[in-house]
Amino acid sequence: MLHLDEARHQALEALRHLLAGTPKSVKAVLIDDLFGHIRVVLWPGKRNGSKLLDQTRKVLQEAAGTYWSGEIWDASQAGESDRLVYDHAWEEAAGSEVLPRKLRLLLRHRNRGAWLSPLAEPPWSIPSRPSLKRPPIVAFYSFKGGVGRSTALAAFAIQQARQGERIVVVDADLDAPGVGSLLAADPEGTTANWGVLDYLLERPFYDQVDLGDYYHACRREVVSGPGEILVFPTGRLDDDYLGKLARIDLEPSHSNEGPHPLHRLLQEIREQLSPSWILVDVRAGLANPAGFILAGIAHLYVLFGTFSEQSWHGLRLVIRHLGAKRVQVGKPQADCLLVQAMVPRVTDPPGVATTAFAERSLDEFTEHYYAAEGGEDLWTTVDDVESSDAPHVPVPLLYNDQLAYFRTIDEVADLLAKSEDYRALAIRILSRFGGGA
Repeated sequence: MLHLDEARHQALEALRHLLAGTPKSVKAVLIDDLFGHIRVVLWPGKRNGSKLLDQTRKVLQEAAGTYWSGEIWDASQAGESDRLVYDHAWEEAAGSEVLPRKLRLLLRHRNRGAWLSPLAEPPWSIPSRPSLKRPPIVAFYSFKGGVGRSTALAAFAIQQARQGERIVVVDADLDAPGVGSLLAADPEGTTANWGVLDYLLERPFYDQVDLGDYYHACRREVVSGPGEILVFPTGRLDDDYLGKLARIDLEPSHSNEGPHPLHRLLQEIREQLSPSWILVDVRAGLANPAGFILAGIAHLYVLFGTFSEQSWHGLRLVIRHLGAKRVQVGKPQADCLLVQAMVPRVTDPPGVATTAFAERSLDEFTEHYYAAEGGEDLWTTVDDVESSDAPHVPVPLLYNDQLAYFRTIDEVADLLAKSEDYRALAIRILSRFGGGA
């Protein structure tokens, strides 16, 4: 039995050899369609076109086996409308690493399009001088759940609010919301009647909306200072929630409908609320909401992982998504920092867990995030790995059984605000934007 991955790789390799000696005008797009059938769009050039078509059909039948559809679309014989379709396929396809000028691969997909769409940029830049209109967007993400991601976000929000800053928290974990109720308006767990999910569905129908409908203020004793935390929950978890969630479309749009509602939400938060920080709690795993945010719209990604292979398998994909994948298409890496979560307090010998994690992190980032030595100033390169603030240098968060069970955030707010571990994480985040502890 030939597996689909094997068939696709063999087909690419066969096409690579076939096209290697052809004129510059000859190129091809290999398409792996929604049903796993392999097709090809071929620009065979002016000479020996029919011969190349026959050779292509033969080598792909041998390489792809039962996955080969038998279909080759000859772009040189296409009419105007078909030619536009074929040219769009070429532009849409990612450049193949084996022969980028002649051969491209186009993977069709049913969902998870946010992970596979063109990479994004933050909706605004961060100026060098602090300003009320400068809020960094900081996204907190973990591949596996249950590692303290939302708690760490809450710790940073509390710390900065106690410094007199206005913090906006956006719960983008639509499938398993939590930070909205963690930072509820009061100890009884009161949240806004509507939230992010409602905004995404409702915003396209109106020229403007009342943003106050979608957030609540967490003005409890957790702040205990002049600052405040404004929280956009996902919405009420009632009988209507699943129906609304099923209608959410986070697939990339190819139309001219304007900015996506999530981009609008961030812009309106910036313009109407003037926060010092926008903190986004991101869905764990490879869900589409995570892909949408990890495409590059945050100014900083705080990635949580543990030493388990399960965690590294997922983190590797994300690190590559934020790093090497962007370098490959000429974009700067998305800024990130790594957190080692759930670090055991007792190890034999001491420090072995953090040392091993740091060594693994360096290897993974070197292979999947940093650009090669001597790269352009656009990129973070392997020359930068010695910096104590390099993306791969982890911030360890020791396991604390006081955080394993608490009824309300009020019970642990002082711990989160004063803990050396969470303060160290805050210092690292602040340093990325020219701030101090």
